[in-house]
Amino acid sequence: MKRTIVFLMLIIGLPVLAQQEFELTLSTKGLDLIEIGIAGFTGDGADAVTKENCRKLLSRDLQLTGVFHVIPEKNMNLVPSPAAPENVKNCEAFLSVGAKVLITGEIRSEKGGQILFTGVVTDAKTCKKIITRRYRGETGLLKKLIHSFADDVIFVFTGKRGITNSRIAFVSDRTGHREIFIMDYNGDDLRQLTKINSTTIFPAISPDRKRIAFTSFRNHNPDLFLMTVGKGIETIYHAEGIGSTPDFSPDGKWLLFSASKDGNTDIYVYNIATKTTTRLTHHIAIDTSPRFSPNGKEIVFTSDRYGAPRIYVMDRDGLNIRRLNTMGSYNDSPAWSPDGSRVAYVAMFNNKFDIFIYNIAADKNIRLTHGDGSNEYPAWSPDGRRIVFSSNRSGSWQLYSMNVNGTGLLQLTKKGNNTCPFWVR
Repeated sequence: MKRTIVFLMLIIGLPVLAQQEFELTLSTKGLDLIEIGIAGFTGDGADAVTKENCRKLLSRDLQLTGVFHVIPEKNMNLVPSPAAPENVKNCEAFLSVGAKVLITGEIRSEKGGQILFTGVVTDAKTCKKIITRRYRGETGLLKKLIHSFADDVIFVFTGKRGITNSRIAFVSDRTGHREIFIMDYNGDDLRQLTKINSTTIFPAISPDRKRIAFTSFRNHNPDLFLMTVGKGIETIYHAEGIGSTPDFSPDGKWLLFSASKDGNTDIYVYNIATKTTTRLTHHIAIDTSPRFSPNGKEIVFTSDRYGAPRIYVMDRDGLNIRRLNTMGSYNDSPAWSPDGSRVAYVAMFNNKFDIFIYNIAADKNIRLTHGDGSNEYPAWSPDGRRIVFSSNRSGSWQLYSMNVNGTGLLQLTKKGNNTCPFWVR
């Protein structure tokens, strides 16, 4: 058996659909962003370069939400930073360079190799503090402290926790084989999760981050495997056909997957506790890419049962199957939004895939990408504000993320070919 190295502990009823198709392209015109400025950080806990890098990290965290417009540093540098983050007296000066909301921060050394980061958010119009937060940790965790502060700031202004401490699992061939890797939400701190030395694809991580499911050719057949922290790896599905596209239920007790058996591809569900498998679809068509809804009561999937592949929804027992009114004649890779109100998917145009969002209640489609290469495998961030996807727009397959209106594009990977992103819940 080939050695496997895992770092999991580290990461760790719709209406009848009309035949007419609808498309809506979102725009940021008229969108009021919060004008927020970040003053230079002070304190003896880091050198000037580190403090400036932390400032840039916080700026990127806030900018990528699509909620804030971060005032450029060159503007903010025109105003001297206060000696202490809680002692802001020159609010009018910061307001004059465009910062309606002001962030000040201090990185201070403490005993035992600890550092203390203090972050303060101030209303520049009234010079009244909005929040003051303190974060303590080892020096090597400074980036995590900054991310935590960013999440708190995002929560204060939006009521939703940010995603700066979230991670993305994905497949990359950068080592010569397709293996599973994981990275921070912004592409930092990349780690390799598997070293199977064989094609390994379609990662899915359980809600408790203790299990990872994937397809691998380690036994010279595309089998489905389940790896558990402290318990190793076990085969979930082995047959002459492929077992693929796994997805955990919200409670982590069940595993959806598609499998081709006896020449036909259907959707199955695996009970992790009893190690039993139940077939959910029984159709001569190809049914694949199943995903549990956030409440676990429905399953979205791809099927060509009435022609080209389209997106369908069924109850979790496989009954009450109905088609979503998606765009294009060829769809795949459906993914529920965290609140269950929308489904991201891909649609083919001119032999390339673009990413769309289907709003279930409004029966509307929103197009996010527009023919820059082929764009595939969309996955939602935990807060529902961003989508990660794979695209070959640069010539090779790389991962990108964007806001749910298509803005704020960020390239996350650059080395090798990278696909099948899974945003860890």
